Amino acid sequence: MKVIVEILIFGTVQGALLALLSLGFSLVYGVGGLLNLAHGAFFLITAYVIHWMIIFFGFGFWIAAIISLAVVVGVSAVTYLGLMKPLQDSHIGIVLVTFALAFFFEQLVRFYSSQTYYIVPPVPGTINFFGVNFPAQLLALMIGSAILVTLVTLFISKSKIGKTIRAVSQDMEAAKLVGINTDMVLMTSVMISALLVGFAAVLYAPGNFIAPRIGWGYLLLAFAVTIFGGMGSIPGSILGAFIMGYASSFTDYVISPSLSPIIPLVVILVMLLLRPQGLLGKKELL
Repeated sequence: MKVIVEILIFGTVQGALLALLSLGFSLVYGVGGLLNLAHGAFFLITAYVIHWMIIFFGFGFWIAAIISLAVVVGVSAVTYLGLMKPLQDSHIGIVLVTFALAFFFEQLVRFYSSQTYYIVPPVPGTINFFGVNFPAQLLALMIGSAILVTLVTLFISKSKIGKTIRAVSQDMEAAKLVGINTDMVLMTSVMISALLVGFAAVLYAPGNFIAPRIGWGYLLLAFAVTIFGGMGSIPGSILGAFIMGYASSFTDYVISPSLSPIIPLVVILVMLLLRPQGLLGKKELL
């Protein structure tokens, strides 16, 4: 019974994290067909800006978190305007340039902070649920993820900006003809994506160790979930996130923790072979 509870708790935690990571990745692809390989680097930037703000400037965690979110959103806007927009018609060009950017950020962080660091969680204590103890910070992650996913879904489905995002995702050329500023829509999508990844770092990095290489792992997770759920499908990304979260948790507790890291790779291979379009494989945001 305890093992089942542990699988459910930590599967939900993993799913909550994956939902935040994959939602933005899927959004950018769904709107503009852009594969942003700097996606994981946005997690890296947020986590290290928090660390630097606390260590070097003495800010409290939440002030550092707000600053880090502002920084990563700004970086994402510059990334779109400086690198992605000029190469908008070359998908392979965007893949290559965002890969190079991710590598640049890793080396930049490594130059200033090559060691592994631990961020003290702002939500202290532990919670006991049916005999299973887990950090209260993880409950904050689950609640925060649920709120953010709901807000983004409502924003895209109900708001005026969200409707323009959906219009561009369905037919960019038609959207241009009716006067929609598609460049602004694409930049907004990239910024929302970075904000979601930033919140993932704010909620998950505390209580964990950070290192310059962490961005690649989070990129792989986001990519795997997006392929599994369906490229460009927000409902697919959310569903895929929790299925993969529970699968990883089951592997950890029932099979072997050493096999858990290969789950995303297995998911990518199997899904591409059996159902390349993913679970909800239409290119629709909602």
